[in-house]
Amino acid sequence: MRAANLYRLAGVMLIVAIGVQRYAAGRHSPDVARYQENIRLAAGQVPDRIGGWVGQEAPVPAQALTVLKPNVMLSRRYVNVENGQTAGVMLVHCSDAHHMVGHFPLRCYPARGWKVQSSKPSEWIIGDLHLTGTEYQFTKESLGGGDESLVVANCLLRPGHRVLRNMEELSATLGGAGGTSSGAGQIQVYFQANVPADQREQAIGALLRGYRPVLDAVLATPGN
Repeated sequence: MRAANLYRLAGVMLIVAIGVQRYAAGRHSPDVARYQENIRLAAGQVPDRIGGWVGQEAPVPAQALTVLKPNVMLSRRYVNVENGQTAGVMLVHCSDAHHMVGHFPLRCYPARGWKVQSSKPSEWIIGDLHLTGTEYQFTKESLGGGDESLVVANCLLRPGHRVLRNMEELSATLGGAGGTSSGAGQIQVYFQANVPADQREQAIGALLRGYRPVLDAVLATPGN
């Protein structure tokens, strides 16, 4: 009887401990709360027009919003009024970095019918900001026949000026106290694959200059 009571007590204590941990994880310190508010404010500064690029809001799948629970989500399609080139930009910041783990190109694009053709490490320089990431190419059969192909430039962002190439690198940053509560960011710039590489690089540099305030806000260290 005593052993049974001890087991019940241990079970109750375990449930209480889990509840306390979840409550603590769901709360943010004042520094983290200000950090996340700064990201929202910076996202509001991203202009609709960046040089010759004019942007319009692009829809985001409802399922993605459910998975990400974003602190910030920007999704826009841009047309360059000077040369007719098009590009898309998606930036997301999740308050809990765990929510980002299920959302990255190697998972999301195949889930929508795209096949991975290639991936390679890439780097982009935005002023004095050095972004390290991955460039992916995906294809799928179009409704009218033939193949459609996309190139996606992607990198992941964590506070403390950590720029990460892939989800494995991001996951390695999540251990320890406060490892997930400050969140994680991700930015994608995507093109039709027939856009030449040099034009893609120029477009990425031009477009992300307009996103620089929010990139800096995501990369900042809470409390600094």
